[in-house]
Amino acid sequence: MPNPRRSWMIVPAHDPAAGALVATHNADIAVLDLEYSVAPKHKEAARDGLGALVKKLADSQVTVFVRIGRGTRWADVRAAVHRGIKGIVFPGADSPEEVTEVCELITSMEKARGVDVGATELALMFESGKGFWNAAAIAQASPRVTTLGVGRIDLTMRLGPVPQNEFRLYRFLMTRALVLARMLGKQPLGALWRPGSRGGVADDAATAKAAREARLMGFTGCVCATAAQVAPVNQGFQS
Repeated sequence: MPNPRRSWMIVPAHDPAAGALVATHNADIAVLDLEYSVAPKHKEAARDGLGALVKKLADSQVTVFVRIGRGTRWADVRAAVHRGIKGIVFPGADSPEEVTEVCELITSMEKARGVDVGATELALMFESGKGFWNAAAIAQASPRVTTLGVGRIDLTMRLGPVPQNEFRLYRFLMTRALVLARMLGKQPLGALWRPGSRGGVADDAATAKAAREARLMGFTGCVCATAAQVAPVNQGFQS
């Protein structure tokens, strides 16, 4: 059976032109980003324009998620929930209470916007030691949770790389996320990036290798930092 959620392409939510490119790159999922790829001065405009961008992509049969910021999650969720989005990507939750609170707000916005209550999924990205400590409880805090992943950049900054720029706990924490996802029937997201070829600086070969090695571990998709990574990610995670 084909895997329908291999490539999760990050799209700056304040850039409608970038959103229009999603279909041309054959990304499985467009992740409209309200977090790192949107500068603070553009965040309000990104929230204001999110409804129109979601409608445009949904009308083009694109599967749409919105990535919120942990520190701005209240404003971001209010802006994100519209008819046409499939779910919310919530990075960095440290406790199940944070997930419960976000899901309560999602429910209220579904009611206000005419979205079927319970239809909006939640993809969780673990990004801290505390988050991993509470991972099982966080993942089970709501039936909306369908996807679990690892936020490598934030984990590296908080827990520290070794001198060779390798994140010493990366494979271990990926395995923990994978086991938890499999145990709970969620999609596991992750790619086995190597030093010097990660995120936005990874070329096609490094990206395909990171995806392929993650698929062999048991992961089924990952976040793409750039549009150029979509094709090698799709290739690497091909069933």
